[in-house]
Amino acid sequence: MIDTILSATRDNSLDAAMKWFLGALLLLLAALLLESSLLAYAMYVLLALLLLSRWFARAWIGSLTATRTCKQLTAEIGERVPVELTITNTGGLPVPWLLVEDLLPQYALDKRFPRLKIKGKRLQIAMLRPGATLEMKYRIECRMRGYFQIGPVTLESGDLFGLHRRFRVLTEPTFLLVYPRIVPLLGYDIASRRPIGDVRLTHRLYEDPTRIAGVRAYEAGDPLNRVHWRATARTGALHSKVYEPSTLSGATVLLDFHQAGYHSQGEPFRSELAVTTAVSLANAIYEMGQQIGLATNGRDAADRI
Repeated sequence: MIDTILSATRDNSLDAAMKWFLGALLLLLAALLLESSLLAYAMYVLLALLLLSRWFARAWIGSLTATRTCKQLTAEIGERVPVELTITNTGGLPVPWLLVEDLLPQYALDKRFPRLKIKGKRLQIAMLRPGATLEMKYRIECRMRGYFQIGPVTLESGDLFGLHRRFRVLTEPTFLLVYPRIVPLLGYDIASRRPIGDVRLTHRLYEDPTRIAGVRAYEAGDPLNRVHWRATARTGALHSKVYEPSTLSGATVLLDFHQAGYHSQGEPFRSELAVTTAVSLANAIYEMGQQIGLATNGRDAADRI
């Protein structure tokens, strides 16, 4: 997406510059045909100016380096994550104007339901002398959970006449993970007719289907998925699997993220409330020292980047 936008902007800049070049060449040709030395001299100066401005635009943008510092890669809702950008002019020429922007996902900055709020400057226009450094600092206020991409840094510069604009994309993106809010479930009774957590069993109340202890003769009522087909084929008689008894039984929290399960008028608050409920239940069971699992049909956060 970034490359597409920059490519389109670069193409527009090249189109404008080419129009100037073609116009100057046509006027120069007309001046030579009409033997107008003054017009020819003016066109020579214009062509030289266009070539110099093009060279300067390339030199200015090529001498810039950028680094980002973001030491905190995980956060809770309500926290503010500091980010620092350092732009350095390593060349011997001053950069007359420079536009710097540290990119963030558009959906995260949505004005209606902002997931992130920026305190400070992540976009700035500056002029850099040779060897000078521009420091930009801002804070990301985490308002909703999610997995967000910070960066890369985009730089834009060009000549003083606006004929040649140059762009660069610097720094690798940084990824910020914002955990969902966990609400303490005080006084909430997580009860079940079956035991939850670490339970020592003296009888085979629970069996682990992933651990086969042996085989036995088939008994009426055994389900087909319990039949040991290899032993049955070898012996010519039906045999069933014998599973090892499980010494652990736990709880699994299922989080439904199907779009039809949440009315559009309540989004994104309904789904966020469902996430908060799921993780709060999981945390409460975990704090009881019991085994817990979490399953969801939601897409992986990295797929949305």
